Parts: sequence; structure tokens; C-alpha cells
Amino acid sequence: MKKKMVWAALAAAVVAVNLAGCVPQAESKETETDKTTETEVTFNKEGLPITAQPVHYDIAGISVRNKNFKELEYFKTLEEETNVIIDWNMAASEAWSEKKSLLFAGSELPDAFYGQNILTDVDIIKYGSQGILIPLNDLIDTYAPNLKAVLDSNPEYRKQITAPDGNIYALPAINELNPSTYDKLFINKTWLDKLGLEVPETPEEFEAVLQAFKNNDMNGNGDTSDEIPFTFRYNSADPYNRQQGIQSMFGTFGQLDDIYHFVVNNGKVVYTPTTDGYRDAMNWFGSLYKKGLIDKEVFTHDANVYASKVQNPEKTVGVFMGWSRNSTAGNNKDDYIPMAPLKSSSGEQVWRTVDADVMSRGAFAITKQAEKPEILMRWIDQSYEPETSLEIGQGLLGRALEKTEDGGYRQMKPQEGMLLDTMIHDYSPGNSGVFAITQTMIDKLELNENLQERKELDEFYAPYNVPLENMYPNVFFTEEEIEEIGVLQTDIDAYVMKMYAQWIVEGGVDDWDGFQKQLEKMNVGRYIELYQKAYDRYVKAE
Repeated sequence: MKKKMVWAALAAAVVAVNLAGCVPQAESKETETDKTTETEVTFNKEGLPITAQPVHYDIAGISVRNKNFKELEYFKTLEEETNVIIDWNMAASEAWSEKKSLLFAGSELPDAFYGQNILTDVDIIKYGSQGILIPLNDLIDTYAPNLKAVLDSNPEYRKQITAPDGNIYALPAINELNPSTYDKLFINKTWLDKLGLEVPETPEEFEAVLQAFKNNDMNGNGDTSDEIPFTFRYNSADPYNRQQGIQSMFGTFGQLDDIYHFVVNNGKVVYTPTTDGYRDAMNWFGSLYKKGLIDKEVFTHDANVYASKVQNPEKTVGVFMGWSRNSTAGNNKDDYIPMAPLKSSSGEQVWRTVDADVMSRGAFAITKQAEKPEILMRWIDQSYEPETSLEIGQGLLGRALEKTEDGGYRQMKPQEGMLLDTMIHDYSPGNSGVFAITQTMIDKLELNENLQERKELDEFYAPYNVPLENMYPNVFFTEEEIEEIGVLQTDIDAYVMKMYAQWIVEGGVDDWDGFQKQLEKMNVGRYIELYQKAYDRYVKAE
């Protein structure tokens, strides 16, 4: 698209009508006689408009901003250019799960679903196998040149969105701006300088620094008890929200951990809580906690409380785990520097990496209800056009994004009293949208402060990141595997998390053999076997 476009509505969003707190529904003056029938539609395989006559489709969409996509400039422009008129079925994010169930159970399916994570892996596999979601493979190859170019350029993307039966039932949202390192370690350089200490490089040096932070009035307020030597956050039952935890630091003890506790060693899937390295890490962190060097609320404080500690004007935190200094430390960010992984006994330094380019593989799907699905495929492919993708994700040209003299792009300075986030979300779906921001466009983008920091932190940790092949990939499980894993994971993960917290708080592992026997009783062997089977299938896929 060459007209102005924008981004918005972060990926947690919604689809529904007639629910409390629902998104405003755009008025539709359409009647059954107004709809263009199949025989009346002139479809253009290339160029715009997509159809010579206006054609209507019903699409379920989600938006965290409680905005109807019908009112966004991006979709208005898309409608004008394509002749494809979308009748949006919108609801609040908290209502989507219930609404989704009703839509799939009812007789009136939408023609398509739109929005990051609008469909889960379970949805994709279940409803794809039932024929409710149609296979998109041939439609992509024939009618989606922009998306096909992205998938062809990175075969891993195609593998990640292909179901075990070989079909693609949903399209992804891709963002190569996403960092390769999520959890990062930051240390208070101001405090180190005050004490005349260097950045620690070993577990022993790290403990000594934390002890010095604890014993001295580092913020100079006369209170020697308000300093928090080391803090992190690990209180969520949702593994994804453990990103401010300490799993990357486990590499110092011989076995890197992951938020889901699955890694790959030489093609073999490993469940980290069964390894000696995991036990040794637990013992060490437990010893730090027992000595008062770890925040006593690491398993109870939420994200807001956690951030408030690091951002406290009294400056009470020595070391923290976080996404970035800007987002976690706020006005205190200049006090902190990133810290390299601690050396293991053999001198190795390793850190967890992630493959997060595919933000959602359930971002767009077409149902059996849709007539002429090729029209919808051409319609969604407009969002994968490189410049359009950048606009959806980083702001519409003329609204939040502008071109530079050298043909690049930069984000516009917000008007007084307005946030960049608002400038983006008032005009397009943003991170709730469907797009593919690739490195080609990133190279043309002047990075704002947050994106520049993200790049610098990725570069800092790059020498220590383990190869991606050592991290468990973003695989698709079969419907049967999903069902069985769900049963096993509920009990195993709850037990592991319970012991994780208990061992740290109580000063270390008290009964490792008993822990392993309990995991065996919970059928951890089968749990690992299912992950291994899916991994092997993923590796063999072309």
C-alpha cells in the first residue's frame, strides 16, 4: 500500500458482540440484498482493487484498545484500495475466549479471524483437522506474493506455521525487531564505583558484591536495611511471564534453563529439572536468599510492584533481571549497566536466547464459511507488503512515521501531551495486527531510544547466547499430543514451580532424590517423550 497507514492495539485483544464491556460495533446498513453475490464479483488476481465490485466479509477481530477496526484509518484506506468491505465482529479481550467458543460451536461462523494470538495452537489444530479452518498452502503460493516472499526467505517460518498434517491453517505475525535475548541482568554501576568494585565475573565475586551492597548504606539515606542487593520476578503460573526470572543464570552451573524448562542437547530433548546443573543452581540461589542477598518478595510481587522497586527514587536496588533498563528502571536507568553471564567452573559463559520473530502463528485464518477465499488471501497479503508491515507495526506514514531524506523511515515526535503509543494505536491495529517486519525494512528505520537499547543489549549478549538449536523450537503438537501434554504439564509444572520457590526460600535442595522420584510418579518420562517426538518431527520437516 502506498497510502498512509498506522499501527496500534497491542496483541492481547478481542472479538465479540453483545457482551458487557464489548468493543463498539460499527453500524452496518447492509442488507442481504445489498451483498454482492458470487456471480457478480469480478476478481483481479493482481493489482488493485482486488474486486471490481465491493464485496463484504465478516471477520472476527481482537483489539486491546476497545476500538472497532472499522474506524481505523488503516482499514479505511485498505477498504478503499481493495473494494473488500470488512464487517468487523469485535469484543473486549476478556470476553474473547467465551465468544470464540460460541462462534465455533454455532452455525454462523465468521469468514475469517484476524489479530495476533486470536487463535491458539489448540484452535488451529482442532478446527483445522475438522475442516472448519481451511488449508491455506495453495492460496499462499498463488495469491500472496508478499507473504510467500517472507516464508521463502526464511524456511523456519514456514515450518513453524505448518501443522503436523502438512497444512497451514493460520497465518503469522512476524517481527524481526524482536530481541534475541529476553531476560537480561543489570548491575548498579553507581554503587560499584562508590565501593571501588569491579563488575563481578564469577559466582563468588557476585556474592561478594551483593554482600557489599547489603552491608553498606549504598543510597546514603542513613538506613542500612532498605537496600535490595538482588531482585527478580518469578511468581506467574504462565511461563511466558517468567521472563524476568533467573533461568539464564543457570548456565553458570552447567545447564541453561528455559521458561518452559525444555532445552535441546545434541538433538536430545532435556527437561532441566532432572539435571544436576539445575540442582546446583537451586542450591546456590538458595544460599544467596538465606544470606539476605535476594529480595524476599521475588515469588510474590507483581510486575508493577517489581518495577516500582527498581524505579524507586530512593534507589534501593543493586542488581535486577529485566527486559531493558528503560522499561524496568525508568528514571534510574543511568545507574545500571548490563552484566555478562557469570563464568562457570570451566570458565564458560552462556546465556539463554530466543527465537521470537514469529510473534503469533494464529493471527489470521479463513473458515469454510468464506466464499472465494482467494479474495481474503489477497486482502490479507496487502498487510505483508514491506512498507505496509512497517507502518502497521511502527506507525502510519504521516501519523507516527515519516520518511527521511535518504529514503529511510523515522518515528515522528509526539505532540505535547501525546504518547507515541497513542499516535500509533489511534490509526491502525499495531501489535494486534498482522504483518511481517523484516530486516530489510529494519535497516531503513531510524531506531528510537527503546529500539536502539534493544539492539545494543542484543549485541552485548550475542557472544554468550547459546545456539538456537540448543533451545526448544516453536513446534506444532498434534491434537492428541496437546491433550496429553496439557494433563501432564498442569501437575508437573505446578510441582516444579512449588519446589523452585521452596528450595530458594529454604536455602537450597533438601531432597533431590525424592524430587526426582515424584517427577517419575508424575510420568515426566512420557512428558519428555512427547516433546522429543514433536521435536524430531519438526527437525525432519522441510
